[in-house]
Amino acid sequence: MAGTFAILAILLCLLPSLSRDWFSAFIGGMRLHIAIAAFLFSLAFICIGRTAWHAPPLFIAAALLLYVGYLHETVVQRAAAGTPGASFRLIEFNMLGDNDRGGDIAAWLIAEKADVIYALESGPLRAHLPELEKVYPYRIGCGEMTTRCDLMMLSRHPLEDGKLLSMGSLRSERFIRASIELDGRQVNLVAAHFTKPFFDAIQQDELRVAQRRLRRIEGPVVLGGDFNSSLLSPDIIAFMKASGLRAHAHEPRTWPVNIPAIGLPIDHILVRAPAHIDSLKRMPDALGSNHFGLIADISLRETAR
Repeated sequence: MAGTFAILAILLCLLPSLSRDWFSAFIGGMRLHIAIAAFLFSLAFICIGRTAWHAPPLFIAAALLLYVGYLHETVVQRAAAGTPGASFRLIEFNMLGDNDRGGDIAAWLIAEKADVIYALESGPLRAHLPELEKVYPYRIGCGEMTTRCDLMMLSRHPLEDGKLLSMGSLRSERFIRASIELDGRQVNLVAAHFTKPFFDAIQQDELRVAQRRLRRIEGPVVLGGDFNSSLLSPDIIAFMKASGLRAHAHEPRTWPVNIPAIGLPIDHILVRAPAHIDSLKRMPDALGSNHFGLIADISLRETAR
């Protein structure tokens, strides 16, 4: 039985490299977990059999773990180059649309005094906008450019050239683009909420739309949001490489909140140089949401001339 499970896990881990359909993309986001399962089942298989014929699955599983590590390295940011220039703090949080702890969330956001907030499924904050405006006077979403409270961007700095757009027909108004100026330098801000990968090929279409928009933006970019998939998904990897985006090397697991130790990092903050993520951590309490939020300190790197 252990051998059967080992072979099955190995095949599932290989699938995202052999096919680009939606199921492969869905499985791809979990291939670290699958590769670990393949290794453990293979180890059990060789312990039970104790012959050379039982060893190949273990070697294959070990190779898959190394390959997954390689894939991760291709999308993480390099060591910071140059001296840190302007910096700011960003919070990304999918707060769950029917969350009844909007007051607690608003109080936490006010206490954090971040520079920018990407709020997803922001309905719980609708009643608390007057309090939030005292700290974050600039807003897109939830009464600004739309009456809906879904994707929202809050800022302590003026939001310039703001746009609220859609990426597809399933969910509208889930892409916000704006920019802020820090110490005379423009930073391009992008917040997005992508569909789950198992809704046919909808997420793939949304990623293509987002990619086209991002490639038209010049200069540093900070993209954050709920991708509903880890960075190991082949679609996410292709999107990041085509858009010039990179992730922090140690992303916190954000879902599900009840088992974070073995969860998945499906919420991301990604940057394009010269923006650099100096630190990234998970919020200490999910505050009634089914996702943990992310807190990132980001700097613009000054390169020698």
